[in-house]
Amino acid sequence: MNVRFAQVGVALALAGCGIAASDHEQLGDQAFRERRFARALSEYQAAQRNGARSRVWAKAAAAAIEAQDYGAAIDGLTSLATEDRTRASEAAVGLERVARLAERQGGDGLGVVFRAVLAIRAVAPNRPIGRLALMAAQGAGTTGEGVGLIPTAIANAGTARAVDSLLLQYADAQRTTVACDGAARSYQTVLRRTEEARIRNPAREGLAECALLLGGDALATQDGRRAEQWFTTVLGFETDSPRGWQANLGLGDARLLQGDALGAAVAYQAVVSAPGVPDSLRVAATTKLNGLGAATAQPPADGDQ
Repeated sequence: MNVRFAQVGVALALAGCGIAASDHEQLGDQAFRERRFARALSEYQAAQRNGARSRVWAKAAAAAIEAQDYGAAIDGLTSLATEDRTRASEAAVGLERVARLAERQGGDGLGVVFRAVLAIRAVAPNRPIGRLALMAAQGAGTTGEGVGLIPTAIANAGTARAVDSLLLQYADAQRTTVACDGAARSYQTVLRRTEEARIRNPAREGLAECALLLGGDALATQDGRRAEQWFTTVLGFETDSPRGWQANLGLGDARLLQGDALGAAVAYQAVVSAPGVPDSLRVAATTKLNGLGAATAQPPADGDQ
């Protein structure tokens, strides 16, 4: 079955010559034989608009590959598999070829590799993609679709540095899709694995951002202990910054939920006394501090009652 896609060019070269002007498929065949691949692609696309059969998608993909229009090739091969499931394996072979050709373009081809690999996953879900996952993951950036490719890319990574970079990318992608709980674990894994500043610094930044969000979520569910853990994580990375000041406010609220009014006062006071704190945050901290009132006082000893 895979041979069928490879034989498309041969079939076109052997096709007859009596062509009606209205027959876009035959016009495409003629253009293909004459190596006018962009024109052939245009004719095959026109034939599809007129309701041509699925075989024309294979011809369109072959013309698109020759014309180096890899986006059109991906579209054609995906449509081929969608319209004729018996040709899904053939389409997957063609998509792999597109990905390999795009891979040779280096950075410029990353987006095409990503699209081709996603298409392979769609038309042949059980087909292994191997090292193509590495390039596809780079082309995915932090998109939600790219998250699923990164574990396969990690399995095919050849060095510890490559694994660390992919883990960081995975964490960033999780954070982008608001899966901050998973992203925090991934960032923590990165920080345990490497001392390389180029990877550690963005991992610390990402973890701090997620921890602040997760601390706020824990406060919303009245889970003071968990909230304190997350806010303390933030403060382990930064204190004299907007994120650090917000973390101290949250830390005070978390301690208050646990009945630790003195600990809450210490956290609020850290915001009040810090230089450079915006007025809105300073006012919020002062209000919380003043609101503690008698709660911050030490209870009388038994003998004094």
